[in-house]
Amino acid sequence: MSKAQKNNWLPLFITNFLGVLNDNYLKYLVFFISTTWMMKDKESIVIMLASALFVLPYILFSPIAGKLARDHSKARIIQRAKLFEIPIMMIASLGFITHSVVITMFAIFLMGLQSCLFSPAKYGIIRDIGGKKGISFGTGSMEMLTFMGVLIGTYVAGVSSDISQIDLLAPHRTIIICCALLFFAVLGWLLSLKIAPKESVPDDEDETTLNPILFLIRSYKWSKQVKGLNIVIMSLATFWAIGSLLQMNITVHCRNMLHLSDTATSTIMALVAIGIGSGCYVTGVISNKQVKMHLVPIGGLGMLICVSLIFILNPPTTLFAILIVLTAFFAGVFKIPLNAFIQDRVQGRKLGLILAYNNLMLFTFILLSAGLFGLVETMASSLMVFGAVAAITLLITIVSWLRIPGARQLK
Repeated sequence: MSKAQKNNWLPLFITNFLGVLNDNYLKYLVFFISTTWMMKDKESIVIMLASALFVLPYILFSPIAGKLARDHSKARIIQRAKLFEIPIMMIASLGFITHSVVITMFAIFLMGLQSCLFSPAKYGIIRDIGGKKGISFGTGSMEMLTFMGVLIGTYVAGVSSDISQIDLLAPHRTIIICCALLFFAVLGWLLSLKIAPKESVPDDEDETTLNPILFLIRSYKWSKQVKGLNIVIMSLATFWAIGSLLQMNITVHCRNMLHLSDTATSTIMALVAIGIGSGCYVTGVISNKQVKMHLVPIGGLGMLICVSLIFILNPPTTLFAILIVLTAFFAGVFKIPLNAFIQDRVQGRKLGLILAYNNLMLFTFILLSAGLFGLVETMASSLMVFGAVAAITLLITIVSWLRIPGARQLK
């Protein structure tokens, strides 16, 4: 890859990385710190509510996000969304200063709204930067850095939470947290100003409904024109539901079953992010400018084996960490061809609307997963949540193998 090509990709990659880092830093600060402001039996409820509030904007406002990506410059949308992140982090900081669960939850909702509005733009711009041949590389690399952002944000949140146990830093914990939130937001905005792709001409002639239900119905009907597109979107939605269940469950399982500290828990979450990021990057590289759909059921099978072993064996910390990281690696293998399929098959500015439709579906599934987590974990145990994940993974692996075009063709 030439130096010029790298310079085109880097502003987008790093801007996205910093946004994901701050998203997860804020969310896990709520998981680790805001839960301590409540009674212990309310822990799962706070985690479930925080997860739900982050995804709710995707369900309500994805049609608007898709319309923005179709009608306006995608680079401008990204830049303005990153600017909006700065006052959001000011609100979150106020929540941590006042020990207010309500304010921190409101900040998470606003962060979900900000992420929703620029998500179709940031993924839609990949093709504008790298062309059709750059889709697999761009998607794989951006997803790898996305999960690196998850890794660092999660780990730093765990370390920040445990600062209270360090006498020298304890009185300054809140100041450190607030400064970090604002630093990541400002740096992300400054880097977003460097994004300058060659975009296609915006298209604002077609009417787009902003009613989420009508938008979902119309997008589903249009997607029937592209063979396998609805199944691919359904598979991606299920992938994110599985990821959400694992993310919430690891926090509870590590605390209550493995009796780990917040720093140790966040370390495992960081290793999970390394696993999924590695899977995304390796898949992007081995695809070699092609969209290789046969990797989808391979990734699904790998996830199924690893998470089933966790459910059956209830392993100690070291083996648990190995199996959950392998689960994450195969999740990356499962995900990247699905993302690349959408960008390869949907032409022109219609891509922004389909990416918004994809967001609406996957975050509806994530919201449902928050409810499923709360139900299974409170009525049974965190181990039973892994059993539920195994069952869902089995189902989506079979469906993807049978229904996705090219999934059964080894080439």
